[in-house]
Amino acid sequence: MKTNIFRLTSVIAAVLVFLLAAGHVFAGDDQEFNRILNLGMADLTQESLALLDSKYPDEDWDAVKFPQYVFTSDSVEAGYMIAVKEPELLKKFKCYCFCDTMGHADLSWCFLKKGKLKKGFDDHGSDCNICYGQAMMALLWQEAGFSAERMTLGFEKKFAKLIEKFGDK
Repeated sequence: MKTNIFRLTSVIAAVLVFLLAAGHVFAGDDQEFNRILNLGMADLTQESLALLDSKYPDEDWDAVKFPQYVFTSDSVEAGYMIAVKEPELLKKFKCYCFCDTMGHADLSWCFLKKGKLKKGFDDHGSDCNICYGQAMMALLWQEAGFSAERMTLGFEKKFAKLIEKFGDK
């Protein structure tokens, strides 16, 4: 009888330790997710450019032959660099500037014509801080290991006022 109670107590203690440890992991995930969500544009740009440099250290960006409008700011440049290297990531998300009314199917179209590098660049992303901001958040969240579904929830939270005003088509 004492052995069974001891085993049951041990199992309950092990489960509690596991749940507490898991809670700390998820709380850490939430903290990092929200940190990225709430970054200002300057910090978002700095972290994104640093990540691009570390992920693609030997990339010859001059060979990409970006149009001149890409070089209007570091933020714009980061957005286009992400589109060139991570188009499949951007294809997972709608753009919350509601450029779907212009025919854009997803976030990649803001930077690449019809979402394809071989078709050339679209200048829309150069004038829209929502577009390049979303691209940078997506890159940082992906690097932190968050799923596309979680990122979408983050975008919906970030752009809730725009969704409320313009709808979620």
